[in-house]
Amino acid sequence: MIRVLVVDDSPLMLRLLSELINADPELEVVGTASHGYEAVRKTEGLRPDVITMDVNMPHMDGLKAVEQIMSAMPTPIVMISSLTQAGADTTLKALDFGAIDFVYKPSGVVSPDITELAGEITSKIKLASKIRVVRSVKRHRSTPITLSKKAARSTNDEHEVDVEDAIFKYVLSNYSGNVYKYEKVVIIGCSTGGPQALNDVLPRFPVNFEAPILIAQHMPQKFTGKLAELLNSRISLDVIEAQSGMKIRKGIVYIAPGGHHLKILADRTLALLDGPKRPSEPCPSADILMQSAAAVFGSQTIGVLLTGMGDDGVVGMNAIKDVKGHTIAQDEESSLVFGMPRMAIESGCVDVITPLLRVADEIIEYVLGKR
Repeated sequence: MIRVLVVDDSPLMLRLLSELINADPELEVVGTASHGYEAVRKTEGLRPDVITMDVNMPHMDGLKAVEQIMSAMPTPIVMISSLTQAGADTTLKALDFGAIDFVYKPSGVVSPDITELAGEITSKIKLASKIRVVRSVKRHRSTPITLSKKAARSTNDEHEVDVEDAIFKYVLSNYSGNVYKYEKVVIIGCSTGGPQALNDVLPRFPVNFEAPILIAQHMPQKFTGKLAELLNSRISLDVIEAQSGMKIRKGIVYIAPGGHHLKILADRTLALLDGPKRPSEPCPSADILMQSAAAVFGSQTIGVLLTGMGDDGVVGMNAIKDVKGHTIAQDEESSLVFGMPRMAIESGCVDVITPLLRVADEIIEYVLGKR
């Protein structure tokens, strides 16, 4: 039996979440808490297997509660977030502190229709219970702001211009060569544990990296924009949420926007496709992005699968392998959830299986022609 502590400041949400969790024969609610202080105290006393954690609460919010729990008594945590910009921001920071995954409330802070997500909530609790979490002392990275970012910021202070355009103009005038002249492209697919993994992989790329990086991270709308902002504040490369019509440039990281699939067109511009067509469909899809990259870039495509649940990316990685591109998968030991990488490995399409902290090195070596 998986023992669950439910944390939410709404009595209605506490009742609804407790009922849907207890309805599953493998799960049992062993306690509830209405704010962060109580959550920390009950975690210490009850020692639950998994915690569901609300984001916005009085006295101590979910973010601070996650930070305290993960630093003192590490426990798998699934965030229950509102689908707002503020909720997305706090949830991503909670994942940064060590929370395993999240579910967003369909109708705001108090969502009587939360029971419609019973299957998703219980499956994520079960998955979280199988993950070994470790004590985390949060390292607030202080990556120096790159020249291109400084240029974009100063330009914006004087004139109201698009940040991406300002970045491009600076890069174009200061980097050797043309940002449109490149051979290889990097496509990364990830799901559960992806934000944490990206936070470890992307800072290892140099600011003058000679290829664009496109990422399909399974997330809903609003969350991917916040993910791009968070990563952009921490790494040397410029990170933006992809938009339809953008022309792909080297040295830029493009995050596929939630609620859409991202596709590369023959002229190396980006297109957004409506998605998902069914609730269970992974979105944004790593398969769709990788297949389009293989069709446009052929053997110059580098496909990467990081931690995540399900089999998204298997078709895409095989498409890259079919055109003699290069494929990399994160290994089991360093994966939070060894689902997507495992399925690709078992299909026989993976060239390199590597620990998370070696992923960037593998990509860089291939881009530089050392492999």
